[in-house]
Amino acid sequence: MHWTLERLLPTYDKREHHSRWIAAPPERVWHELMDLRAGDLAVTLGLMRVRGGPTAWVKGVDKGAHEGMDLRVLESMAPREMAADPPREVILGDIARYAALRPSRPDIERGDPAAFAQFDEPGWSKAVMNFRLTPERDGTLLSTETRVLNTDPATRRAFTLYWGLMRTGSGVIRHDILRAIAKKVARVQGGGPENPGPSKAP
Repeated sequence: MHWTLERLLPTYDKREHHSRWIAAPPERVWHELMDLRAGDLAVTLGLMRVRGGPTAWVKGVDKGAHEGMDLRVLESMAPREMAADPPREVILGDIARYAALRPSRPDIERGDPAAFAQFDEPGWSKAVMNFRLTPERDGTLLSTETRVLNTDPATRRAFTLYWGLMRTGSGVIRHDILRAIAKKVARVQGGGPENPGPSKAP
C-alpha cells in the first residue's frame, strides 16, 4: 500500500503547516533533508538550552556533545519514519501520552504504518508529520505538515492545553529545519539565491 499523510491520519484535532521555497531541484533538497544534522539547527539548539526541551520531538541535541550534534535530525525525532517516496515525501509518526507528567508510548511497533493507522485505544495522541517536496518556479517548495488526533475526549482536552504551551516552540523548530536545509543547499550551490517564500501555520 502507498501510505500518505491523508491515508495515515485523514481526520485530526490539531494541525500546523509551514513551507519554504528553495532554489534547487527536489533531488538536491531531498539529499540535504536526509542528511540534516542536529548541529545545523542553530535556533533550535538555542531553544533547547533555554527550555531544556521539547525532548519529546528532538532527542540528544541538548547534550552539548559531538555525538548529539552529529545526529541526523529525522533519525533523532520521536516520530519514526513510516513511509518514504524519494524525492517527493517522507512521513513520520508517533503515538504517545504527550500531556502526561511522564509521557509514555503504547506497546506497538513504532514506525509501522499499518499499526499506526489501525490504532484507536483510548487515552493516546496520534501524531503524524511529513516533509513534502513539490517542484515550483524552477526550484522546490519544501513543506512540512503536522497532524494530531486524540483517541478520546479526555485526552483531547488535556492535549489542547499541552498544544497551547508547545505550539510556538514546535513552529520555531519546523521553521528552523526549513531554514537550515535552504542554507545547506545554498552553500552547496555556491551561495545562490534563496527565497523564503510562503510560510504559514493555519
